[in-house]
Amino acid sequence: MNQPETKLSLSIDLAKAGFQNVQERISAIDTKVSVTVGLLVVLLPAPLVVIGWLTGLNGPTGTNILNSCWRCWFSSLMAACFLLAGMLSAFYAILKGISCLSPRGPKGYGINRPFRNEWQPNVLFPIHKPDKTQAFCEHLQKLQAGVDPPFVITEYNHQLQQLGRILDAKFTDMRICFRWLHICLGCYGITVLCSAYVGLTAMFRAIFSH
Repeated sequence: MNQPETKLSLSIDLAKAGFQNVQERISAIDTKVSVTVGLLVVLLPAPLVVIGWLTGLNGPTGTNILNSCWRCWFSSLMAACFLLAGMLSAFYAILKGISCLSPRGPKGYGINRPFRNEWQPNVLFPIHKPDKTQAFCEHLQKLQAGVDPPFVITEYNHQLQQLGRILDAKFTDMRICFRWLHICLGCYGITVLCSAYVGLTAMFRAIFSH
């Protein structure tokens, strides 16, 4: 094998490694975001369940809770505000998570204008619209006669561009999703602290009033 062939072989090996690496990264992102979205689906309605349970209490217990919230109205208001902020953050994080998990095609695929001419047939990403069947089949015919290293490199070059764009979009959505998840958890944490303050204040008032 002469020097040019050796260089082409190394280029193909490098392209294969990059192709596999991107696929593994995309798979890892999808797994992380799927778990995160599942957690967010639980976190979003959880406060409503607790509020529904508290408002459904009757008798002295419900009256004591209402009186405690009224006496510590500022802390109760802060808890309500941060609770609402946490729920809104969870909802937005879910939207970004769904956007991250949404399938993506190659650039120009299924778009009329202005990127309708950016799609090109590719063996590594064999997707095409019915009106592109002829062009795609003509491209596949090249495999029957055998392909040379430049053809393989061109295929990997086009596919790596597509996967790089997809990886960037998924990574951006994942980062925003996790950022809003952290905000959600922080808001819920402040809500718990404010609620604990209201509860402890009511308890100490009850102790010292006797």
